[in-house]
Amino acid sequence: MAPPLNFSVHVSEPELVSPEKPTPQEFKYLSNIDDQSGLRNHIPFVHLYPPCATVGARVQDPIMMIKQSLAKVLVFYYPVAGRLRNADKGKLVVDCCGQGVMFRRASADITLTQLRKINGGLKPPFPQWDKLLVDDVWGSNLITNSPLLHVQVTTLACGGFILAYTFNHCICDAYGAYQFITAVSEFCKNPNRNAPSALPTWGRETLKPRSPPIISYPHHEYDDDLKNPTISCSVSDFKSLAQTSIFFSRADISALKSQIDGNKYPTFDAIASCLWRARTRTLISPESSTRLIFPIDTRFRYKPSLPNGYYGTAVVFPCTVIKAAKLVEEPLSYTAKLIWEVKKDVIRDEYRASVLDLIEVNGRRGFCSEGAFVVSDMSRLRFVDVDFGWGGGVYGGPARAGTGMVPGMVTSVIGHKDEEGVEGALALVSLPPASLERFHKEVRKEIDSATPCKPISAL
Repeated sequence: MAPPLNFSVHVSEPELVSPEKPTPQEFKYLSNIDDQSGLRNHIPFVHLYPPCATVGARVQDPIMMIKQSLAKVLVFYYPVAGRLRNADKGKLVVDCCGQGVMFRRASADITLTQLRKINGGLKPPFPQWDKLLVDDVWGSNLITNSPLLHVQVTTLACGGFILAYTFNHCICDAYGAYQFITAVSEFCKNPNRNAPSALPTWGRETLKPRSPPIISYPHHEYDDDLKNPTISCSVSDFKSLAQTSIFFSRADISALKSQIDGNKYPTFDAIASCLWRARTRTLISPESSTRLIFPIDTRFRYKPSLPNGYYGTAVVFPCTVIKAAKLVEEPLSYTAKLIWEVKKDVIRDEYRASVLDLIEVNGRRGFCSEGAFVVSDMSRLRFVDVDFGWGGGVYGGPARAGTGMVPGMVTSVIGHKDEEGVEGALALVSLPPASLERFHKEVRKEIDSATPCKPISAL
């Protein structure tokens, strides 16, 4: 691996960007899914853009364009310019005070070509990430009384730029972040437009708990929060882990799916099964339990339906749990079936309502942490295609692994094209540095073990 390149990034003092027009001053309700303690953290994203390739085009300043567009979009997404406040019974509310989002401008004396060479491609982990998003927030810090969005635009020596930002997860999920940043891109391309193409709606009241509440599923994703309700991890706990990414080519995915009856199980199940097994072999003792948590977006499949333009957190977090020894002894097809069996329950409308009621009865819940691994599927969100007027990006999506409350617990999977133009999927992972090499080997072993799907024992 090439040694890290020492480049300079000059970052401005932070400034607040507020809605360009007056917006309602009010308090907004957050659903029990929005403000559960397991989501009181931040989700960072990054976009990389080469210089504008259009011949004869007037080169705009991306910093000013994005800053001005933010002010326009915040008129429609005015709760994002507010602050979270503590409310009764441990809940949070949004104070739509219009204080604004944090914004920084920066410049770096490096080109995209240089970044590509030292990093083995334009993908996470990025060198000197803490300079490309100075205000990246790790863990559960700065949740209340702080900006809900931090943005940094860094211009590069080649004429390209990097847009990095992090959202408070209580205000939106990945789909909501994608919807918001798409609206910003639309105003960059046409500052005179009247509104975003997809108008945002709040609608969190749709996800109020029932009266009386009915907990109709076991919800193992929250199990050990009863015994360990408070998890406090420092920034150094997160940063002590090594960041890495793993590319699954279409050939790799086909090899995995050949082991699990790929006509029945989707690509995500194959990749999640592979990652879970590899991580379990690397980190979990055989006698311990291990569990996979996989967020599922309920926007378009549950009743009551969420309104069009909903940008709040709409995901539930189903979980499958098993002894580590059993997981790694059985074939990959067994792991895929574990995931599939849980999914069959989650697709019922009752599941989301049961989550809301569970949190209402038991208070703000944190996710189980012991032996837990979260794999988030963002493959359908094409952050890389978001166009601010300079064309599509060369990377767009989650900026790093290690989001969430517990270091190393959360991995994201996105669609990705490698440096040779091969289509596939990219998984962002964080692990103890000493475990990195073994984890990569275990993933490769799962892929290279491709054999026709074998019958599996009963679950």
